[in-house]
Formats: sequence, structure tokens, C-alpha cells
Amino acid sequence: MEMTSGSASKPAKEAVPKGAWAILIAVWIVAIAAPLNMFKPATISVEIIQALSIPGSSYGWIMSVFSIMGLILAFPATGLVYRFGMKKSLAVSVISLFVGSLIGALSTSFEMLLVSRVVEGCGMGFIGVAGPTAISLWFPKSRQGFAVAVFQTWMPLGTLITMNIAPVMAASMGWKSVWWLACAYCVVAFIVLMLFFKEPSKEVMAATAGKRVEDVGSGNKFAAFKNPSLWILCIMFLVFALTTTGTTSSYWSLYLREVAGIDASVAAFAVSLCTVLGAIGIPFGGWLSDKLGTRKWMIVAAWVVVLVFLWFAFSTVDLTLVYVIAVVNGFCQGWIPAMVQTSIPEILEDPSQNAMGMGLMNVFRNGGNILGGMALGYFVGPFGWSLGSHILCLPPIIIVVALMLIITRKTLR
Repeated sequence: MEMTSGSASKPAKEAVPKGAWAILIAVWIVAIAAPLNMFKPATISVEIIQALSIPGSSYGWIMSVFSIMGLILAFPATGLVYRFGMKKSLAVSVISLFVGSLIGALSTSFEMLLVSRVVEGCGMGFIGVAGPTAISLWFPKSRQGFAVAVFQTWMPLGTLITMNIAPVMAASMGWKSVWWLACAYCVVAFIVLMLFFKEPSKEVMAATAGKRVEDVGSGNKFAAFKNPSLWILCIMFLVFALTTTGTTSSYWSLYLREVAGIDASVAAFAVSLCTVLGAIGIPFGGWLSDKLGTRKWMIVAAWVVVLVFLWFAFSTVDLTLVYVIAVVNGFCQGWIPAMVQTSIPEILEDPSQNAMGMGLMNVFRNGGNILGGMALGYFVGPFGWSLGSHILCLPPIIIVVALMLIITRKTLR
């Protein structure tokens, strides 16, 4: 049975438990280690290919293995959270990232580097479950929008740092210096985690969920899978990953260079705006959702922006329009994952189900990343860039938004 009170009215502003903000910062610092490691090769691919004699057809695995490992480990990570708690799970995450980066720094072949990326990808998989679960248990529902949104900046900030530092370091000290820097960051993140993170007590979980202490953890964790609202939110995350972190990140720069005739550096900058501006836009969206008392309509507003972006992204050749849609989309698109992650604890009956919900979400998110990194290539050939992108991206968005409005009408405010 789903809760129906979430949509009744705007909740009163609740107090944040003592220490919650320090824990949020600790989890955020740990989470940044994931994209910091994930995108290390993104801007220095030429140097790595030359140094290790990697075939061009094989290099794609260096990036894609991260999402594959996240998909494989989503539910094992959930089991780890339930068995050992979030602190140990996050520790496993950062240790995996450290070990993987260390192996990468010592790599002398493509195969060894690929193994290192598999180990790093394990860390990404665990963080994707333990991180948002921790935030959901430490912050009351009326304050989770901003808290989760702040946490969600881990991806744009980690990406921004590594993509800008990596070329400079590789040029002056060699590509392996980037891996050694990542190792050092993981050590710092681990120390911060050990010093500042602590598990929420049943009293904290009861207070943030609006339940009695004796009711926390009393239900069946697998009951989350019977919740249709959870499934539609997870499918929405798949569509988001397919159309934005997948399709846009993988193909928009290629389109801008080959079809629009835009310089490579300008195209890369325009694409980066879709991620980097999230560092500002996501916290604003979270704050606004708490202020207005709604997640559902923040999601709808963000999807409208994404629809407009995708309508023009693979058809316009006007540089001014490219910048306009990149800026607006970059500011708003991150509201979708932030609001989805905030909504999952709100539609589940028991806070002990949150990790299960986050695990399912990560299965769909990583599945969308994998599909989005490949799918558009199969549509461009027969349909062209404009029609192909519209066929691939627009119908799933319209369908999933309609389903959300119907299925979550009583569970999501």
C-alpha cells in the first residue's frame, strides 16, 4: 500500500538532525571521487592511446566499463548497505576507486588499464546506492530537495575538475600523473569519511520519515518492488540517462563539429555547459522544490526544457542558438535526477526500503547510460541527425512524463 499523504499539502519546514549537514558534505566529498576517476581519460585519450598502443576500436571500453559495472553492481551494492551499513559501503567505494586508480597509474598495457577501470567502476556502483540513501535518511522530507540537489553536484563538479586538470597535468607530467592525483584525492575522501560520517539512528530515521521509532525497519524491504510509483520513477531515470548523459554527451559534440561546422574546442565547451551549469542549477532547483512543496511539477518543468533542447540540438547550425539551449538545458536538466532521488524516499512506506529503491534506480540509470552511448548511431544512418534524434528521444520522454502524472498522482506531491 502506498502512502497518499505526500500530495495532500505543502509540508511544514522540519528541523534537520544535528550533524546532518556535516554528513552531507562528507558523502559529497566521497562521491566526487567517482566522476573524478571516471572522466580521467576523457580529455587525454590521444596521450593514452599513444602511450599504450591501444586500437581505436577498443578505446571505447575505457569509458563504457564504468556504466556496465554500475549496472552489474547496483543490487549487490544494496545488499552491502543492508548488511554492513552505509559507512562501510562508502568506504568500500572509495577504496575501490583508490585501488583501481593505483593499478591504472602502474599500467603498462591496455589490458591492465582496462582491469583498473573495472575496479574503479565498482566504486562508482557502490556510491550510486549508498550516497543518496544516506542523504534520504538524514534529512526530513520537506528539506530533502535542497540536500539531495547539493549532493547531486558531485557529478558536474567532479567532471569539471578532472576534464580541466587532466590535459594540463598530462602535458607537463605525463598521463599517469592524473591517476596519481586521483589516488591522492581518494585518500583525502577516505579520511573525511572516517572522521565525519556516522550511521543514522532509528530515532533519526523515524524523525526524518515522520514515523514512530518502533515502525522503522519493521516492514519488508522487498515490498518496495511492489510500488508502481517507484518503477515509473526508475524508468524516468533510464529515459533521462538515455537522452542526456547518454545521447547528448556522446553525440552532440560530434554533430556540432561534423554537421554544424563548429570548431572542436567551441563544440566541447557548448557540450560541457550541459553538465557544468548543473553545479548552480541543481541546488537552485532543490531549494525551489522545497520552497514550493512539489517534486512532480519541478520534474515536469525540467522535462519541458529538455524537450525543447532536444528538438533543436541535432538540427540547428546556429552557434547563438547552440549556446542558448546549452545554457538553459544545463541549468535545468539536473532537476530531474535530483527530484527523482528525492521522490523515491517520499513514495516508499519505510525508510529501510530506501536503499532498495536507490539500487533499482541505479540499474535503470546505468542501463540508460549504456543505451544512450550507442543508440543514436543506429538512427542517424536511416533517418538523419534531426529526425533520428527526435524518434529516439522525444517519444520516451512524453510517454514517461504522462505515466508519471497518472501513476504517481496520489503518491508524489
